[in-house]
Amino acid sequence: MSMKSWATGGVVLRRACRLLDPQVVLVALVALVVEAGLRLSTLPRLTRLLGIRLAQDGEPEQQDSTLLPGLPVPWLRRRAVAVKRVFRHWPFESTCLRRALVLGQRIRKLDPTLVIGVRHDDSGTLAAHAWLVVAGVALDPLASQYEALHDLRRD
Repeated sequence: MSMKSWATGGVVLRRACRLLDPQVVLVALVALVVEAGLRLSTLPRLTRLLGIRLAQDGEPEQQDSTLLPGLPVPWLRRRAVAVKRVFRHWPFESTCLRRALVLGQRIRKLDPTLVIGVRHDDSGTLAAHAWLVVAGVALDPLASQYEALHDLRRD
């Protein structure tokens, strides 16, 4: 076998190993649960199942900072990248709500809160967005453009 064949084989093997990344497999399984949950259950029940809090009245306002002191950033980034990788090829609609629910489940030990917000876009139509807040800090830079909705916990 030539050196070129070995090099090509190594690239293929590395790509295959990345596809079998345990984080990606776990995210795909959680995404299936989220997909079924969104179709068969209510949002409050689904968030409880996933271990995510749902924002409600009286919760502290989120900070604009994008850095969380004491947060294991590489740990969080690996999970966020796995979510992006799965939803890039997801056969169903890849909405911010689905992505936030899946990431929230994967980082549930940080006690994330799911926030849903709305705003009027440039054309005057109502736009909605979902994001996670951890320790009072939004994990999505777009969150500051939306007004958070409250009282979503009714079953």
